[in-house]
Amino acid sequence: MQPTSPLHNIQLWKAEVIDPSSEEGLIRFATLKSKGHIHSEIDTLESQVVELAIIRNPSLKDNPIGLTNAISSIIGNKNWDTYGRWVVYPWNGCAVRLLPPSSFVEVRTNRNRDRITTQEQEILSNKTVGIVGLSVGHSAAVTIAMERSAGTIKIADFDDLELSNLNRIRAGVFELGLPKWLIAARTIAETDPYVNVEVFPDGVQEENIDKFMNQCDVVIDACDGLAAKSMIRIEALKRKIPIIMDTSDRGMLDIERYDILDFTDGFLHGRIDAEMMTSLRKKSHWDTETLNLFIDFSTASERGQMSLAKMGTELVGWPQLYSDVASGSAFAAEAARRLLLGEDIPDSRLYLEIDEQLSVKN
Repeated sequence: MQPTSPLHNIQLWKAEVIDPSSEEGLIRFATLKSKGHIHSEIDTLESQVVELAIIRNPSLKDNPIGLTNAISSIIGNKNWDTYGRWVVYPWNGCAVRLLPPSSFVEVRTNRNRDRITTQEQEILSNKTVGIVGLSVGHSAAVTIAMERSAGTIKIADFDDLELSNLNRIRAGVFELGLPKWLIAARTIAETDPYVNVEVFPDGVQEENIDKFMNQCDVVIDACDGLAAKSMIRIEALKRKIPIIMDTSDRGMLDIERYDILDFTDGFLHGRIDAEMMTSLRKKSHWDTETLNLFIDFSTASERGQMSLAKMGTELVGWPQLYSDVASGSAFAAEAARRLLLGEDIPDSRLYLEIDEQLSVKN
């Protein structure tokens, strides 16, 4: 048997952040290099510091002397050779030199302003979003990480990447066979190694649902499993956590305000009562009646209704395009951010379908 390559070692999903200003950090970095765990080093710290100075004072872009002084002020009495952090990615053997955490976040999120204010960014840094299912959920997780609209992201999925997933999951063919959670966790770490990621490789189950839901402020439902969908809603209502679900048909987006509802209000905007949802928690397979309760066939698009009739015979799963997934996950991430910031969004089902805007009316 050939040894597992670092790329395919599922234990390697978290970037290691090393502080070279400490003796411990210097020893750790030297040890990783001597053992051959670091194959390449990328050091663009100087340009990052320049960018930091300019975003703090844009007029410095045309003021070389002022820029030099600002850079000196940022570095202060620190040793340049040990300033910043080395971030080691064990699955590709690359070490990247970056700004310290707070400065890195300041620069990386600068173009969020004023779409997300500095104060709002600080509030979001203390929030936790849980994402169940990492096909559509992969794009939602990466969007949230890129916008830094949460400080902690919990991701749950038990499936591995298959070839048919590559029409909607941004991944490479060399990642086929790897767990979806692993691919998502690495993607987030490569974008922002300072975002906290918690992984649930078995998906959400009765055995780990408490741990998954604990401290979540919003949960995004992007999973296929009926029992999991039922479970997270029941637990969300108990814990007063809102749920967001995107369905990739007509831009359907559910904003389920279990933080302000109770069991008498039911689930999915009153479509399913508490007794039925509790019974669904024990079911592993969908039937037509249950699927209709969740998505409402009568409101599906024309092509969506055609697909529903072919499920299980001509189609192995619900058709999804990456454009649907990308836009749907963007809408889900936007809704999550607004909820996390305390906006009063009603419990509702929205249809944000661009096809209806683009269609030529006769």
